[in-house]
Amino acid sequence: MKNSTIILILILTTLLLILPVSVASQGYGNRFQGNQNSVLPEPEDLNLSDTERSDLLFMREEEQMAHDLYMVWYEMYAIPIFRNIGEAETIHASEVQLLLDRYQVPSDMIGNYSSGYNNPDIQALADALAEQGAQSLTDALKAGVAIEETDIADLDKAIANTTRPDIIQVYTNLRNGSENHLSAFTRQLS
Repeated sequence: MKNSTIILILILTTLLLILPVSVASQGYGNRFQGNQNSVLPEPEDLNLSDTERSDLLFMREEEQMAHDLYMVWYEMYAIPIFRNIGEAETIHASEVQLLLDRYQVPSDMIGNYSSGYNNPDIQALADALAEQGAQSLTDALKAGVAIEETDIADLDKAIANTTRPDIIQVYTNLRNGSENHLSAFTRQLS
């Protein structure tokens, strides 16, 4: 029991140290401050296809859902992984919001956990995962795995639906972050 507690504390401490560095190195840090970080390529035009517009709105709300559920589970179980990854999801949402703003796509219909989500698929997923996560810490960690696996699959589809370098760059950064989150949840479950 003592050894497993020590190992858990070491893992959580490592995550606290690695996650912020990992997130910053993937372009989630101060992207637009000075020349030290990458800058998104300028679009040739602002006319998105209907699919690109839909994908941006969907990804924005999906990132919001991930943040919301992780914060709910952090309140329930008080383990840092939920808070840390929840905070990273806030950054992910702001990355997508930057694209929505850049392309002048209204995002006033983006929902949240307390008011409900605009997209019925996201609402259904949030309801199912919130119920799962409320069962136990292990179930919440498994729900975190499901969120990240879903996010990766959705990002892959969204990447395939565009040729715009700025959108692809953001989606790729988000996908890399989701891979890191998935690994962190998987480690917690092993």
